[in-house]
Amino acid sequence: MNRTISEKQLEANRRNAQRSTGPRTGEGKKVSALNARRHNLTGQVTAMTDADRIMHDAFSASIVESLAPEGAMETQLAQRIATDSWRLNRISAVEDNLFALGHNAKSDEVETEDPEIHAALTAAKVFQEESKQLQLLTLYEQRINRSIQKNLATLQALQEARLATREAEMKEAKKLLQLSEMKGLPYEPAKDGFVFSNAQIHAAIDKERRLDRAYQTDFTRHKPQKLHAKAA
Repeated sequence: MNRTISEKQLEANRRNAQRSTGPRTGEGKKVSALNARRHNLTGQVTAMTDADRIMHDAFSASIVESLAPEGAMETQLAQRIATDSWRLNRISAVEDNLFALGHNAKSDEVETEDPEIHAALTAAKVFQEESKQLQLLTLYEQRINRSIQKNLATLQALQEARLATREAEMKEAKKLLQLSEMKGLPYEPAKDGFVFSNAQIHAAIDKERRLDRAYQTDFTRHKPQKLHAKAA
């Protein structure tokens, strides 16, 4: 059976076809052009627009900085978390843009004068026709979320182990430095395999002593002294 479409639908199809031609001017094509670059941490080559590259690099750098990694493995995990977080945000944007494309293509198929009802019905129509794509986006989102949580847990475990080791080493370094000073001998932390400087060890000892005094002080029996501004 041959099916014919109405003149109204034919005109709508023509308009939709004109909407999807992409950038037409040289300036528009330049803005949407992709540029490839090798990542300085991962070593991988990726292609993005200049605008996306700027946002991606700033976003990733802020995530990595907030995770405070040390060493190659921690940095790798932090970078994976940043990259997956970017991908997660991109999935959300793709979903929004998928509905925007649907509104652009299907708006003429919904007949109503009320703009809110028109938008709601058009969104429902887009969901109905793009349900498989939306389901895939949800699946990708779940997988990326699991990857982020797994890498974050691994990173936190590495950092906790590193900090515990550093705390134990500092405890040993303080005792050895105090022993050397008691004997009137210079102390070289590097000879005992420590990465701390004498200044860092002294700072840790000073902090420990001040904390001991603070814990032993009954602050309820003391009035706070007024702070005096130093003369310029």
